[in-house]
Amino acid sequence: MPKDTISPKDIAKYFLIRAQEDGELISPLKMQKMVYFAYAAYLRSKKGKEKLFNEKIEAWPNGPVVPSLYQDLKVYGSGPINPVKYVDISVDELTKSTPAEVIELLNGVYETCSQFTAFELTMATHQEKAWQEARKGLEATEPSNNPLRDETILSVGV
Repeated sequence: MPKDTISPKDIAKYFLIRAQEDGELISPLKMQKMVYFAYAAYLRSKKGKEKLFNEKIEAWPNGPVVPSLYQDLKVYGSGPINPVKYVDISVDELTKSTPAEVIELLNGVYETCSQFTAFELTMATHQEKAWQEARKGLEATEPSNNPLRDETILSVGV
C-alpha cells in the first residue's frame, strides 16, 4: 500500500465511526492503543514488507503513541473524542479510498480492542517487546520519544 494512502488520523476516524455506530465512546488514550495494534497487525500480516502508515510510533510512559495523532487528540484530554467534531469524512468516502484488506484488518482490530478499557489496552501494550525495548533504562514516568522498531514489533505476536 502506498505510504500516503492512509494516515493515523484516518484510522482514528474509522474507529470513531465504528464506535459511534455501536454507541461507544473512545478516549485519546484508547485510540492510541487501537491505532498501534492496527499498525502492528498490518505490519505482521505483510511480514514487515509494508507499513499501514509511515509515521513513527514512540514509547511514551502510557504505551505506544503516534505523535501527530496525539497533537490532534490532546484537546480531548482524558475524555471521549467527539466524533461529530473530529470526523470530517463519511465511512463511504473512507472505505472507497482504502483497500478492502485494510478495512477488514481495521474491523478486526476494532472488534477486538473495543472489548477492552483504555487501561487494559495500555497494560497489553506494556507487554509488547517493542515498547519494552524502546523504554529500556527509563523510569516508569520518564518522558521519551524513542521509536518502537518495526523489527521488534514483528518478532512477537499481539
